[in-house]
Amino acid sequence: MSHDEYGGPYTNHASIAGDTTMSDAALAQASKWYCECLLKHTTCTTSPASGCLMPTRLLRIDEDEKHARLVVTKEKVAQVSHYSTLSHCWGDSDILKLTISNLESFKAGISLEQLPKTFIEAIFVARKLSIPYIWIDSLCIIQDSDDDWQTESVSMEDVYGNSILNIMATVSKNSHEGLSRSRDPKMLELCPAIQSKWEDAENDLFYLFNKEIWNDRLYSGPLLKRGWVLQERVLSPRSLHFCDSELLWECREMASCETYPAGLPNVCKKKNFKARPLSVSKFYERKYLIDGANKTMKGIAYDRWVQWISLYGQTHLTKDSDKLAAVSALAKCTRAVFDDSYVAGLWRSMFADQLLWWGMSNSRPKDYRAPTWSWASVDGFVNLAFIRPNTKYHIEIDEVRVTPVSSVHDTGCISDGYFRARGLLIRDKLVNYQRDSDFPFLAGKDEDTNMVVRLDTPVNQCREKLIVLPILTNSNGPGHEDYWFHALLLQERAMSPNGFYTRIGYASVENSYVKNKIGLDHPQNLSKLKFPGNHVGSSSESNKSNQNGEGVDFSIKLDESLYLEGSPGSFMVY
Repeated sequence: MSHDEYGGPYTNHASIAGDTTMSDAALAQASKWYCECLLKHTTCTTSPASGCLMPTRLLRIDEDEKHARLVVTKEKVAQVSHYSTLSHCWGDSDILKLTISNLESFKAGISLEQLPKTFIEAIFVARKLSIPYIWIDSLCIIQDSDDDWQTESVSMEDVYGNSILNIMATVSKNSHEGLSRSRDPKMLELCPAIQSKWEDAENDLFYLFNKEIWNDRLYSGPLLKRGWVLQERVLSPRSLHFCDSELLWECREMASCETYPAGLPNVCKKKNFKARPLSVSKFYERKYLIDGANKTMKGIAYDRWVQWISLYGQTHLTKDSDKLAAVSALAKCTRAVFDDSYVAGLWRSMFADQLLWWGMSNSRPKDYRAPTWSWASVDGFVNLAFIRPNTKYHIEIDEVRVTPVSSVHDTGCISDGYFRARGLLIRDKLVNYQRDSDFPFLAGKDEDTNMVVRLDTPVNQCREKLIVLPILTNSNGPGHEDYWFHALLLQERAMSPNGFYTRIGYASVENSYVKNKIGLDHPQNLSKLKFPGNHVGSSSESNKSNQNGEGVDFSIKLDESLYLEGSPGSFMVY
């Protein structure tokens, strides 16, 4: 690769980096990144004097570097104080935790000898950077108090967003492994540039390097696979990663490592910016959300939300019940842009589109954590729908309601939820051509119809009879007639009256399914149907922007026999 394509330095000074990631040279480089960011990066500038909220509790690092004290910030900490945070894996190891019984003794002082190695080294790094306080979850949240956990878990937007630096134990499996890793500093040296001998590339320099260096370093360890860490990393204005062979730095203006201390080469940036999903603090920075005249601030924010949830689905949680709580802070940041209602992981103004998610794992946890229509009800990777043009909607959403566990914070855990709507309910059956296959079909499909069915639960746990609920149709663009029909798959809710359903999956089919099943020549005509018991039609305009159910009275009527008995067009999904 030529130097112009490479976009990196000719050389570096890795040979003096030291033989561990906690060496004086390594921490000097970390200090240089930190100071440069504070002094020169206008996008990264945060001021704790601007009215930001401090965490409820912080650890004060004593000057003797042998003790730390738990302080209640509203009593002891000046509002202009800086603090760091720690992202780490707890692991299975038993560590010292804050509890109701030791709260007062923690305020008196904690000997650092009582703490696991990762905590001790994180405190050392904070002191090296002249940061007087540090926030560590297990020492600053009362671990045997559900009330304290509910309050603190939904405050992560402020805890990480207002921190001066997030120290990340990226490759440590537990709190006892520490931050420091041994290394050969020569492995950080760049290969010398090669002078071209080719006649048509005379005097050009070529480079041999690892363009996957960023992802290789970051994702080789367990930390970024933790569900809670996604929002910790996204919200923090600055993060310092302790990896196996070198330190990595990321802030809102720069991504660097010891191999490339002045910033990653251009080719690495193009390849690896899964690395920083979005840079936000308390509110979105406009420069990160405006991307050309055709992109709105809200549109960019929604695309980022889709990306976050996709990344989140590739992580794991120790407690299944944390599914919504672990992205609560991201939801708050997104809502600051949307000015919208957040309901169990979905956004009210785009509710119909967001119902059309699908997952890969086909499993739900045993205990309730979200309505079946929410992606938060399933485990594993989920794919959220992007908002597309050329779309027609075939459902009227009359009401969406969830009950938060906390009466104060509405983006965290919920105890129940449902939506009430009017639409077309089509009877069909699941057909599983191959035993134990995860890719069944609908019986209404003919041989020439392309169809994708994604179930939320294993096919052998689904009843044969189901309901197909059309949500929307879209085409491949103006002038293209390859319309696709997108629907939810529902089953009657156990022990409930008619008209009460739960989601079991998602289906995407070509327009011939609609034509054959209900006799409409074109799936887009679904948007002109008059629902029984409803004097207005369903259209994209009324669904997306009119919250009062007003619409246009279309002339096309639908035979009520196509609806289920006892629920003529109006139903609830839990």
